[in-house]
Amino acid sequence: MFQTILVPLDGSPLAEQSLPYAAELCRLSEGRLLLVRIVPSPTLPPARFSMVDAEVWPIRQAQLEEEAVDYLAGVNGRFEFSHTHVQTIIGRGPTRETLLRVIEEHEADVVVMTSRRRRGPVRWVLGSTADFLVQNSPVPVLLLREQ
Repeated sequence: MFQTILVPLDGSPLAEQSLPYAAELCRLSEGRLLLVRIVPSPTLPPARFSMVDAEVWPIRQAQLEEEAVDYLAGVNGRFEFSHTHVQTIIGRGPTRETLLRVIEEHEADVVVMTSRRRRGPVRWVLGSTADFLVQNSPVPVLLLREQ
């Protein structure tokens, strides 16, 4: 049975749609729920930033981490997680690779997430974190459709 259920959250209502399913799975298995939010690396600003932005990057990165902590605390407070052990995790780095690292470090048994309904060329060009995890995750990925 799944004892450690990981839910990646990006701050969107779409990502939060997976929470009731993950919480129920966790309740049934008497396991723990890992709520994960990824923030950019503290040492490398995103490529779209200019050199001026790079100078203030440490300040912005600290703000992003603070926002992530507040967001996860808010999610934990908004959803009914009784009978469930909930742990919040802030990952740092590129989203896809950091999620794989968190899965391995915290020995997750399953990933539960919602996927956007992108189709055709848009999906091919932009890619998808969900697609990446389905193809590369060492554990099963329960992928829910957008409601």
